[in-house]
Amino acid sequence: MPKRSVGTILQIGANSVAGIKSINGLDLSAETIDVTTLSSDGGYREFIGGFKDGGELSISGFFEPGDTNGQMAVYSSFQAGSTDAYSIIFPASLGATWTFNGVVTKFSTSAELEDAISFEATVKVSGAPSLGTTPSAGLSALSLTGTGGTLSPAFTNANSNYSFGSVTAASVTVTATAAAHSIKLYVNGVYSQDLVSGSPSVAIPLTINVGRKLTIIAFESGKAQKVYEVVVIKTA
Repeated sequence: MPKRSVGTILQIGANSVAGIKSINGLDLSAETIDVTTLSSDGGYREFIGGFKDGGELSISGFFEPGDTNGQMAVYSSFQAGSTDAYSIIFPASLGATWTFNGVVTKFSTSAELEDAISFEATVKVSGAPSLGTTPSAGLSALSLTGTGGTLSPAFTNANSNYSFGSVTAASVTVTATAAAHSIKLYVNGVYSQDLVSGSPSVAIPLTINVGRKLTIIAFESGKAQKVYEVVVIKTA
């Protein structure tokens, strides 16, 4: 059954890009190699498959320069010429996610008299993209250690958003459990480390009254990723 596009999210790293109106791509293609010989039958050329190309992703939307970890991260990636991780997460009812690495090849803004200020960007796919069409089983357990902190609400596989408040410790660690998954940890949208299932992360330093957004992404081969977020606040 067809699904509406509303709710589709584009992420760079673990951060959503704000103001998106349109996501076009990915447009995968493959080259062919002519292997026709003098003994080929029927008067037709013969081919085998050559290199594949992940194509490009074109995005457009309303320009929001305050979106530091989203739109501005895409712009910074263009300036740096870096290769970054991207995800297109379709609405949950569809249960599908594209994940790929890409290089930003275009970033532009536009101001029209009777329209909002807009931006456009193009991301060239590097390597093989992955289309997950079945939701990942996700985490079976998630815990944090840090004096004074309590995970709220209590962890359940279905819930994706948590807080860990009233921490008095100088740092916290995260332990995520998910068999047959690769698990990545981001701190305030910046990649921190790959987690080992059931083992604590490196210590994540805290600052009083400055929140830390911990994003844990569980990848299961051939399936749509599952994302969990924990906001950690040190109060003393």
